Amino acid sequence: MFEVIINHVYKFPFDLVVRTHFTKYPTNKEQNVIGMKTVEERIDRESGVEYKRRVATCKNILPSIFRKIQLLNEDAVYLEEETWHDRRGKRLTVKSRSLTWNKYADAWEESEYSICSENTNWTKLKQTGGLHIKGFGVFGGMIEMFLQGFANKGGLKAIRIMEELMTESISLRNFTRVGSSST
Repeated sequence: MFEVIINHVYKFPFDLVVRTHFTKYPTNKEQNVIGMKTVEERIDRESGVEYKRRVATCKNILPSIFRKIQLLNEDAVYLEEETWHDRRGKRLTVKSRSLTWNKYADAWEESEYSICSENTNWTKLKQTGGLHIKGFGVFGGMIEMFLQGFANKGGLKAIRIMEELMTESISLRNFTRVGSSST
């Protein structure tokens, strides 16, 4: 079993971070996420909190040595993401879990985006995630070790992708603004 903890401050406004979170996949910057489909969406009339449930289709990143076990030899892996977006309170809560191997592993991630107390134009991310493989003995431990390294790198890569997409969005918006004001 392992747990990954990430704390990060995006030097971007909350609304841009949230918009980027919901539109970042699929992207050519991340080849492992093939698709993202919204399967449920609703707004709580009293609180105004927007709920979404989405399913991500991802490539199976397990090396061939692990995929020799038939149940691990899937081409695609499916992850469920649930989000609660509180526009008034400027908070986005995200919970994700594996759908593909949920009988054999507890894989989860929880993230919270909120206004940074140091600068209200920045957004704070607090993220935890983990994995526990049920059974498989020593082999399961080896899979956990591999996935722990992937999770650490993947979390940092996701942050980098978000930063790049937001920088591109701001650059494009500024370019469009400059282009339209000169005509």
